[in-house]
Amino acid sequence: MKHWGVILLAAVLLAPVELSAETIALVSDLNGRYGSTDYNRRVERAVGVISQLQPDLVLIAGDMVAGQKQPLLDSDRLAGMWSAFHATVSDPLRQSGIPVVVTPGNHDGSALPGFELEQEQFARQWTTRRPGLTFLPGSDWPTRYAAMLGDVLLIGFDGTWPGAVQETEKAFVGEALARHSGKARATVAFSHLPLWPFAKGRESQTLNDPEFLALLHRHGVDVYASGHHHVSWAGVDAAGMVHLSVGALGGGARSFSAGSSRQPHSFMLLSVEETRTRIETRMAPGFESPVGTTELPERIEGPLGVLERLDGPAPLRP
Repeated sequence: MKHWGVILLAAVLLAPVELSAETIALVSDLNGRYGSTDYNRRVERAVGVISQLQPDLVLIAGDMVAGQKQPLLDSDRLAGMWSAFHATVSDPLRQSGIPVVVTPGNHDGSALPGFELEQEQFARQWTTRRPGLTFLPGSDWPTRYAAMLGDVLLIGFDGTWPGAVQETEKAFVGEALARHSGKARATVAFSHLPLWPFAKGRESQTLNDPEFLALLHRHGVDVYASGHHHVSWAGVDAAGMVHLSVGALGGGARSFSAGSSRQPHSFMLLSVEETRTRIETRMAPGFESPVGTTELPERIEGPLGVLERLDGPAPLRP
């Protein structure tokens, strides 16, 4: 296993994202052990840094609380876990004036059978925390929705069921893209599970759906962001779409599917400029500066093809 302290000291620093375009802070997988109402101090530290940076939006790609384990949980316990999350994450960001959008994760809103309690609590917790964005017709906040951040189209959907994307979600995404993508300068789609196997041991926990990928390509989606795999990596597919694997802030670090190196905990910044996107990763413990990418895998292979590592800005798709 590589020594990440040495890597970080040796990393080539990238030019920090200038918060002059639409800038989105992406965080994911903040939960601790099953049933926990405590959050690691690094989560508070990351929230503090994000609050100072003042992005236009925070996007949380799932796994905010540590559910998905019965009979450990009941409604009261789960409500208490959400109260702890809001106190640690949601409320400080709201007090800083930063809107928050979310997508369900397997621990806090899995679509798989048997996790109806988590699904109900996820909807209940976020229905009253709808951010002040322009939500578009057909949206069903907080599970699946299309919203505008300036002239950037955001499409969130429930991607918690591995394998083919559920037909309800695929139909929603397809309709939203058909109706709205042509009016947006850029489009960012997101859910919890990735389309590519970024992490070792989670190779089967992806949205392995060529038809869905073709749908995103057909409508010119610029960025697809996801969590769950606990590694931070940005790459581009053969059609030019950027894929962002958002690293974990809470649970354990993982190794890349294409190597043995583990990462520190992290969050990402995505800046959507006039003609391009720029991505940077901020890593624990201090989250102070963006880090370079040269120590990361050059490519990630999966059933849907190959992703090539993104080492600089990516042009917006026509």
